[in-house]
Amino acid sequence: MIQIDKMLSQYLPYTTAREYLVVAYAGAYASGTISGCNTRKYHGLLVAPQPQLDDNDHVLLSALDETVDGVYPLALRQYPGQYNPDGHTYLVDFNANPTPAWTFKTGNAVILKELLMDNEENRVYIRYTLKEGPSSVSLKLQPFLAFRNMHTVRKANDQANLKVENVEGGIKTKLYNNYDDLFLQVDGNFVHSGYWYYNTEYRVEQERGYDYCEDLYSPGHFEVTLTQEHPVVFTAGLSLNKPVSFQKLLAARPVPHTFKEYLFNAAKQFIIHKGENGVVIRAGYHWFGNWGRDTCISLPGLTLLTGNIPAFTSIVDTMQAGLKNGLLSNAGNGEYAVYNTVDASLWFVWSLQYFAYHYSNNAKVWGKYKNALGSILHHYKEGTVYGISMQENGLISAGQEGVALTWMDAIIGDQPVTPRRGMPVEINALWYNAVCFCLEAARSAGDKAFVDEWEQYPSKISTAFVDLFWDDKKQYLADYIQGEEKDWSVRPNQLFAVSLPFTPLAPAMQKAVMDKIRGELLTPRGLRTLTPLDDRYNGHYGGPQLSRDHAYHQGTVWPWLLGHFAEASLRTDGAAALPLLEKLYTGMAATLEECCLYSVAEIFDGDYPYKAQGAVAQAWSVAELIRMEHVITSFKKKV
Repeated sequence: MIQIDKMLSQYLPYTTAREYLVVAYAGAYASGTISGCNTRKYHGLLVAPQPQLDDNDHVLLSALDETVDGVYPLALRQYPGQYNPDGHTYLVDFNANPTPAWTFKTGNAVILKELLMDNEENRVYIRYTLKEGPSSVSLKLQPFLAFRNMHTVRKANDQANLKVENVEGGIKTKLYNNYDDLFLQVDGNFVHSGYWYYNTEYRVEQERGYDYCEDLYSPGHFEVTLTQEHPVVFTAGLSLNKPVSFQKLLAARPVPHTFKEYLFNAAKQFIIHKGENGVVIRAGYHWFGNWGRDTCISLPGLTLLTGNIPAFTSIVDTMQAGLKNGLLSNAGNGEYAVYNTVDASLWFVWSLQYFAYHYSNNAKVWGKYKNALGSILHHYKEGTVYGISMQENGLISAGQEGVALTWMDAIIGDQPVTPRRGMPVEINALWYNAVCFCLEAARSAGDKAFVDEWEQYPSKISTAFVDLFWDDKKQYLADYIQGEEKDWSVRPNQLFAVSLPFTPLAPAMQKAVMDKIRGELLTPRGLRTLTPLDDRYNGHYGGPQLSRDHAYHQGTVWPWLLGHFAEASLRTDGAAALPLLEKLYTGMAATLEECCLYSVAEIFDGDYPYKAQGAVAQAWSVAELIRMEHVITSFKKKV
């Protein structure tokens, strides 16, 4: 995979457009560009949860400037009109397999810098090795602190606590009350000399229309001697560091070689262990937290197919504990939970269905999760919040003014960009599948009472679904129905009426739907959210938030849909679909080097060249590519 030579490493348009991401088991992360320059407010060397403050991560250690022999800078930072320092001019090589590593040539010295996160706690390690040159060099390490919510930037102020306390092997500090102490440690001497550095710029935030200038505080610097015999390890964490072997930590990182192995590695970055609060899936980096819908869709790919079944059961247990009125939270947990989603609970049923079919069985799943599954079906049938309820025809209607309950959830002001109030097609496909699976599982477990109550509904739902959503002349499904009005926008939501295990559609209908999707929505990076033939189509996602929200589901491509596209294609076309699916899957390998190294972005432009956009690493993008490969491989084994 990516190995950058001297010429390319010093080309900032390339190196500032590619990012690295390293995640700790407990949820903290380090992220930046491979140039060394932070271009987002979300970048930092230690970005960690501060649950005593809020449900977000906080940038604690923003950057660490290194200077060799008092002359050669290794760091890079952007200020108005200039880069200072300009360490990229000494960068001669970069490699990120299995962890980010930079090679610098300063005079006649060659220095290797490597970065990784701790296996168990929120701590970053940076190792410096003198590979060639003199027997020793001096190394000045200067930390830059932010101590703020990752969604904000901060200015110099009188409220900051600028005190620094010496501890074994370094210092501890915190700029503001209620934060955890930050421990900075290295084998060297710390020189106290606190200064504010004004107007650090984050270019990507400027492009996205946000505040992009920040003041960072540096409490001083460490003076270190680096010899060829003894590398130096700098650590930043939320507790005093205990002696640990960097080499041992590095050896525990598997070195991937294939696209599948890279995806498996990326999958680990989204599984966060929150101690007493259980295990959760982070929806994406940098700004997404724990999202119910994303979690349920991602579960099979991130956990089951990577062999991490304990994580699956832990996450499911965490989620069902938060079930309320038949709904899983859309975002957040506990006091921060928000329940404005109609599909998360139905995807929860699907994830358990996947578990039952591939790793357990229907009777066992029903025995363990009957209460949660029954609660979901009961509340959808009888009615719950946000107008979510089953109609007389058996279909689900949902929505109220000013909310967007489906995955197409962009809102401008108080109005959804893609209003889908009423009966959305994928919700009712999921509903039909959920009812059918629960009946199947209940029968396997001998639950006669449940079967007697629900066995009349599949045929009722199926009949109403076909009668209302299908059109013989158009040969595809309506996107949603509100009252007497049907929305015939060509969107990928109809895909799930073909891909899910239980479908209300006849084979000829399934084939027609897939022909429509393949002909108008398919790109090499996933499915467009709206056909280019529609006047509302927007093929580029970018600019300020208003522009981005207008494009989010109006043509923007989402790779997570490829898993279901593969299932549906094989259902309708059999082996004839394999060449296209294999080409799509292998073609996605290029995305590992386009944005965030060795992960897959949230979205891509709908127009060529299908540039990566949105969150740089997205859970369901990675998960559904893992599942896509499994779907293809499993089918080939059967034929």
